[in-house]
Amino acid sequence: MLNLLNNPNFDNERNILNADLFVNNLKNNLKAFGFNPKVKYNVYRHVTIYNISWNDDKTYNDIIEFKKEIALSLGINANELKIKKLSDNEIEIKVSNMKVEPLSLKELLSLYKKDNTFKVMLGLDESDNPVYFDFDKEKSLLVTGVTGIGKTNLFNNIIMNILIYHKDVKVVILDSQSINYNQYSEVYEVVNKEHDIIDRIRSLRKEFEEKIKSGNKDKVVVFIDEIYEILKLDNSIKNDINYLLELGSISGMHLVVSTDSILEEDTYNLFNRDNIAKIAFYLTSRGEYNMFIGKVVRGSLNNDGMYLDSNNNLTRIIVPLVEDNEVERVVSYVKEEIKEKK
Repeated sequence: MLNLLNNPNFDNERNILNADLFVNNLKNNLKAFGFNPKVKYNVYRHVTIYNISWNDDKTYNDIIEFKKEIALSLGINANELKIKKLSDNEIEIKVSNMKVEPLSLKELLSLYKKDNTFKVMLGLDESDNPVYFDFDKEKSLLVTGVTGIGKTNLFNNIIMNILIYHKDVKVVILDSQSINYNQYSEVYEVVNKEHDIIDRIRSLRKEFEEKIKSGNKDKVVVFIDEIYEILKLDNSIKNDINYLLELGSISGMHLVVSTDSILEEDTYNLFNRDNIAKIAFYLTSRGEYNMFIGKVVRGSLNNDGMYLDSNNNLTRIIVPLVEDNEVERVVSYVKEEIKEKK
């Protein structure tokens, strides 16, 4: 079905040419200050990573004195420059590329390596390596970030992964906003009204208990968008969600839940668990990152990306842009497949 997706429009030539120029500038400037540098670099989709080493009597402290000049050579402001010390005579510098184009869904899914596990591709890391979410290992996924930052796009990405590569998986979409996922209603169950969503969450708990009794382990993924709004309406539903987050995967029932806030106590308690993977988009403060991810966030963590906390590893991810016309084409194709089977 990849032929139903929009073709990628990515060209990294400009970033490569910029990196060539910056390296020449960097070498000349460092030589002027008495260094004999060797510079290696890799140009990725969103960042270029420079490795700088020198074989002389200069030390790491010596090169730090020229941060302003190094930043100027690389085309950035000194306050943007972050130097990672690899040894006393070797450093690494990561610089955001000047030309950044969206990652397409087709480009990402063309890298998908299918096996016997239930996994989806979330995106690429900063070195352009695929980042998977494995439902069999991670069980469920909790997502947070301010409104408009891309949670809906991420949900669309995961749903499209399932549509294309996991056709035997049942999907239930609980959308209190009533506008984001109606295009899937012809192939998946979509519930919009808030009170209907509350009833459906309770019935899902009963379905789980029936699955346990019958030994049914068919895969089910339940998407709950903006759970904060549902909890405000009926706080008692928190117990059912907690129950499913803790036990649902035993019978193949997985949750993907999003919220725009974790500052309310009930929402925080729902998300404050170590055994489930978390994704944080842009949050309002570093303190809120710490609350959600559950660890002391490194000083280098930026507020402009998406971070996956999985198995105690923090990975920054580039997520594909999923376009409405792609969803329409894939849904129509799957709908026809379903009709033919009947």
